[in-house]
Amino acid sequence: MKTHIRNLILLLAMLIAMPEYMCAAAEGSVDTIKKYLNALEENPNDRAVLKTVAFYYMNIGDSEKTKFYARRLLDLARSTGDRDFSELYGRIALGSALLDEDHDGCFRQFESARAIAEDTGNHDAMLSVNNGFGMYYLLVQNDVYTATTYYYRALEDAKAIDDNRRYGIILSNLAGAYLAMEDASGQKLAEQSHEIALKRGEPIPLYYAKYTLAHFYLLTDSLDAAARLVDETEKLYRDGGFGDEPNLYLIRGELAEKRGDIREAYRNYAMAMENFSDSDPSQVTATYISYARLLRKDHRTASAIKVLEYGLNNTASEMRIHTPELLRELVYSYRDAGDMNKALDYSLSYQQYQDSVFRLSRERALHENRIRHEVYANERMIDEQRLELVRDRYKIAVLVICVIAVLGLLLLTYSNYRKKDRLYRAIVTQNSECIKREQLLLEQIERTRKSRETASAPPLPTDKAADLMAGFTSLMMERKLFCDPSITVGTVAELLGSNRTYLSKAINESTGKTFTQLVNEYRIREAVALISDLEANLPLKQICFDVGFQSLSTFYSSFQAATGMTPARYRAQIGNM
Repeated sequence: MKTHIRNLILLLAMLIAMPEYMCAAAEGSVDTIKKYLNALEENPNDRAVLKTVAFYYMNIGDSEKTKFYARRLLDLARSTGDRDFSELYGRIALGSALLDEDHDGCFRQFESARAIAEDTGNHDAMLSVNNGFGMYYLLVQNDVYTATTYYYRALEDAKAIDDNRRYGIILSNLAGAYLAMEDASGQKLAEQSHEIALKRGEPIPLYYAKYTLAHFYLLTDSLDAAARLVDETEKLYRDGGFGDEPNLYLIRGELAEKRGDIREAYRNYAMAMENFSDSDPSQVTATYISYARLLRKDHRTASAIKVLEYGLNNTASEMRIHTPELLRELVYSYRDAGDMNKALDYSLSYQQYQDSVFRLSRERALHENRIRHEVYANERMIDEQRLELVRDRYKIAVLVICVIAVLGLLLLTYSNYRKKDRLYRAIVTQNSECIKREQLLLEQIERTRKSRETASAPPLPTDKAADLMAGFTSLMMERKLFCDPSITVGTVAELLGSNRTYLSKAINESTGKTFTQLVNEYRIREAVALISDLEANLPLKQICFDVGFQSLSTFYSSFQAATGMTPARYRAQIGNM
């Protein structure tokens, strides 16, 4: 069965990379692709459109245009450093385009794309890469088992991005690989793929899902089910214009052969060979093998040998996947013809081919590992260069930021200095004026006290709080009780003939402050006056204790809170003025 799967795998593998919105274009309409080509004329560096166009041409099998647009993506990646999109999808498209002409280049492109996709965790790209590797191992290296490994990985990627459409296509590819091994357990995969394709209704995936499932029904001798699916597949071909007519004749011939209708089988094989003009070597060789097998079973061994010899000499060299089957059929045909020497010769050729496949497989594994190492080394070198570039840019950015920050800090410092200097001058001037006003206030208080002593009428009750505050102010300003560090609200209340509760309430209602806060204000005013006396030039520590503070720290913090500067700074400002 492996001779029938190449075109199925190849087209579905390319559909994997197609965006869903491009399916209409892929199925015959050219309007969609024209729209994208026009968009590229307006903006040649639109990476998303470049990717879409490259994958479109990859899907319809135009390898030259696929390579053209894939290389434009790679050029864009080199000019912009866009590794995670332009380079990634450019390598995927180029790898697919090189599948039939440069096997080594195909592998290198897929491996480079894999490294990028894994680094970025891009499951969408990994799905295309793993599917591409599945194609490579199945169609180029004839290694079905490795191919199935990659197809299963692609299924996991489709699950990760919840892409049911591509999941169904991968299932169909995987079923094709099982078909190549003639393993009927792949029928379940084909049925799942067929079910998904039916639900989505996309003609191309549905066509190949039915085609694959029909082969499984043939493999398991479910001939009626196979016939039904072949009819449905042919209808899709006639309606949609996609698919391959020789393949349809081929599967009908195999169905007729299974049913014992030898004449119909011959007729279909003949029809397949008549339509070889547009067929590739895979289709041609598949038809030769099935036709020769029928000839041998029909005891026409000479004709079978002639067909097989022709296929071996003219088409097998292009499709290594067919060589073992051709050699095996030649062994059986010469054996049936009674030519045991020829049968032995081809048997030895078959064995030598299998041995060479094993040897080449080991060499290929070594070669691929070397390529992987080279790709890994190149990726690491690119990463290091990119990291070094980022570091250099970071250093430059940090240096520029530091220079800007230093300049800004210098400007801010100078501005703050000018503002503070103006503020300090204003504070000192204001405090000087306050000292003068306090002197005037003291004189007014003294006059008020004397006038009340001579007055005959007692003060009104409503003036009691005001009188109490006047007395308090007099004690503070005239007798400077605040200079006593042990002063308390109770002591002052006694002197005023009141009680501590009433005095505290009067102070709070009149000033909005506590007794301690108000006393400290008097102390700071006195300290300002003493510091402003430059001739006396008293030490700050002495001023601290003279005005009633019990510690320098309290004095400094209270002074700075009240004036906005330290005592030393205040004295310096006075000196400057």
